[in-house]
Amino acid sequence: MKRVVVVTGLSGAGKTTAMGFLEDLGYFCVDNVPGSILEELLKLFMSSDLEKMAIAVDVRSEHFSDPVEAIEKIKKKTNALIVFLEASKEELLRRYALTRRRHPLQRNDVGLEEAIEKERQILLPIKEMADFVIDTTKMTSHQLREILGQSLMNQSGGISVRILSFGFKHGIPMDADFIFDARFLPNPHYVPELSHKTGLDREVEEYFKKYSLVDEFVYKIFEVVNVAVKEYQRSGRRIVTVGIGCTGGRHRSVYIAHKIAEMLKKEGFSVVEKHRDLEKV
Repeated sequence: MKRVVVVTGLSGAGKTTAMGFLEDLGYFCVDNVPGSILEELLKLFMSSDLEKMAIAVDVRSEHFSDPVEAIEKIKKKTNALIVFLEASKEELLRRYALTRRRHPLQRNDVGLEEAIEKERQILLPIKEMADFVIDTTKMTSHQLREILGQSLMNQSGGISVRILSFGFKHGIPMDADFIFDARFLPNPHYVPELSHKTGLDREVEEYFKKYSLVDEFVYKIFEVVNVAVKEYQRSGRRIVTVGIGCTGGRHRSVYIAHKIAEMLKKEGFSVVEKHRDLEKV
């Protein structure tokens, strides 16, 4: 079965990294395709021996007057997987300062910050139709490749659930569909013999088992996520990201994320469990 992946999103958010990763996976990669030849390109691909193609679509080309229309054409003809990459304005400003490259919408009368916001508005309809929205603000290139790989593994069917623990003091994951706050729960950080351990350690698990409130919270999260994921699956959604946060991202959120992941696996879902801030101080 032929596969088409469209990589789109904000300039500076990681499209080059994503396309390089797809090329490494054996995808025939086409970047910055003029809209005038898009249909012909799709026809050639569908009639060729190629099995996988990745197309980068953004606002760089003046020939692409309507990137939304272009992606709708691709989706209609190939049932492509749409990957949308974004990052915070502050992070994009930082990246452009490092590379000293010019934003594609930047002009003499349009500064970098204005260009970033203008592009965000232009591409908003594409973000809304995307199968995966990946926020790369706090990601390394390696982490982006890893998450993209996990998304593609699930392309053939079913739904993938990402369970992500994090610490609020390190920032909220912007690509999460759900955010649950565990900061009201008892905190093993203040127990001297547990402070250096994590929510994956047996001693911390035993600590939490003393509190019925913790079990109740875990079950309530599971109930909400289980219902939502089943409905998303019926609607054709391919990935759902659930963020569970505590203050530092080492104890409460890690323990709960691990428990939720185990419960969802028993329901037959494909689950990816990540602990973003586990090693941070």
